[in-house]
Amino acid sequence: MAVRIWQQSPDKRFRWETLSAKYLPGALSVLRTSFNVNETVCRVIGITQTDKGSRQFEDLVKIVMQNGVSVIAVEVESDEVVGIAVNRIQVKGDSEFANYLEKEMKSTDSDPAYQEIIRFVSQMEEKVDIFEHYGVTTILDHMFLATHVNYYQKGIGRGLVAATVDLARALNRGEDVGVPISDDKYPWKNKKLPQVEAVIALFTSQKSQKIGKNLGWDEIFVARYDQLFYNGESYSSRLEKDNQTTVYMSIRVDK
Repeated sequence: MAVRIWQQSPDKRFRWETLSAKYLPGALSVLRTSFNVNETVCRVIGITQTDKGSRQFEDLVKIVMQNGVSVIAVEVESDEVVGIAVNRIQVKGDSEFANYLEKEMKSTDSDPAYQEIIRFVSQMEEKVDIFEHYGVTTILDHMFLATHVNYYQKGIGRGLVAATVDLARALNRGEDVGVPISDDKYPWKNKKLPQVEAVIALFTSQKSQKIGKNLGWDEIFVARYDQLFYNGESYSSRLEKDNQTTVYMSIRVDK
């Protein structure tokens, strides 16, 4: 399938497009050097301090990327990836991925930091049945968001979230916009892509929460970091005083 360009910056310096195999190494590099280092939950659990946990988390991200609906930001002149939104389609009643996560979380071979990432995501998303909340059957889960550390304050994150919503709206219209990373692992091979009706995200920092609010996302619930614990310590004890909540947000794309 042709790679869709979803947005361009006004000065044409950056473009936002669907992730393809060409840019997979660059996308993973941004996650390693930015998300793993600076994302709130990754900082709390110290994912960068465990090689095993980092590898296992990256393997999980690669599985999600095979869904073919992630979005990257590319600097046009250098042709380098400067941001990544890792997205995955969820269909009501399909428990295969959830079962995989549960197995990983319980596995004695899984690193504790890696297990905590899965536990955090699962706990947050279990707090509300988003399918029931909206009366829908298919959603796009905007799972992980990262901007290259040298490109902060340039609208990269906002563009990634906006492009993710654009992609979801195209899916809702029945457009075939998925891009296989590898044909043998593409879940929609010889299948019609599901028509997404909403996008969900766990925005774990003030910056990402601001993006969601500015783009018109709905606030579903707020989780306080002083009520979440890892290794006997609250998340909040390891964070700045102005970074104390995760906000579960969503937006309809079928209206």
